[in-house]
Amino acid sequence: MKKVFRNIISSVLFLSILAALLMTASAIMKPSKRAGVNSLEDPLTNGVLAERKNTIDVVFLGDSECYSTFIPLKIWNDHGITSYVCGTTEQVLSYSYELLTKTEKKQDPKIVVLETNTVFREVTSTKAFINKAEGLFSVFKYHDRWKNLQPKSWQINENKIYDERSKGYLFNTIVNAASTQGYMTPTDEKETIPTDNVKYVKKIRDYCRKNGAELVLVSVPSTKNWNYAKHNAIAELSDNLGIEYVDMNTLRKEIPIDWKNETRDKGDHLNYYGAVKATSYIGKYFEASGLFENKKNDPEYAEWNRFAADFYASAGDSAV
Repeated sequence: MKKVFRNIISSVLFLSILAALLMTASAIMKPSKRAGVNSLEDPLTNGVLAERKNTIDVVFLGDSECYSTFIPLKIWNDHGITSYVCGTTEQVLSYSYELLTKTEKKQDPKIVVLETNTVFREVTSTKAFINKAEGLFSVFKYHDRWKNLQPKSWQINENKIYDERSKGYLFNTIVNAASTQGYMTPTDEKETIPTDNVKYVKKIRDYCRKNGAELVLVSVPSTKNWNYAKHNAIAELSDNLGIEYVDMNTLRKEIPIDWKNETRDKGDHLNYYGAVKATSYIGKYFEASGLFENKKNDPEYAEWNRFAADFYASAGDSAV
């Protein structure tokens, strides 16, 4: 009995020491603000952690469709609502959940938007485990950074994160026309959503509700990635889970995308000109929810006005 007890104590001590070492290594390996955009994985996304506490009204989750479509500084300029795009290339729902929980530690959004192309990307148990481990210990994400460590890297600082002034949006004005043949042809068929993915959407919904946020599913315009079978599947999912659903692909009049001039890669993603139209619609949707106050004249948010002015100036847009 004493031997078993000693083994338990030894195991607990070992795990405690291992966790402490991983936490210390994670703090050291995480790039600082001064490290620059190329030193941080997913810098557009992780910039949300540099935002002042409880200043973000809306959080967007999803893949490249997300960061190519939603322009937070336009939403701010039009409605005085703060938002941040936590989109990453080929994002899976396990990572969406980790990003949400990490963001919620510092922010208190009223609405969380989940871009639905992500819902069909299969979440493997291995990927889910990796996302969880990286969420707990960032050393697993930045393990190769030891080559670039300097003496100042050993200073443990909670604010080690890149400050992203575009608020997660990836600006692009390239034009590469798309064909609309067969795009959103009506059908009764439904695309299959992997069972584990449904569980993750429910998990994200439950987390949002627990923290006072409303989850909204949004399908962004894409002739390449979207069709009516996917629409039907997400519509059914939203009904079953009691989640609001907006399919921009069905809103041709409200969001009149010109597929000859407003996509950067033949209908896969919108360019800036298409994103302006999609963002204009979602901004009005947020305002109509009645959940937000216009903060454009609030001195606490003066920096957002400066960021918006800089953004539009660099875009060559006279919106401000």
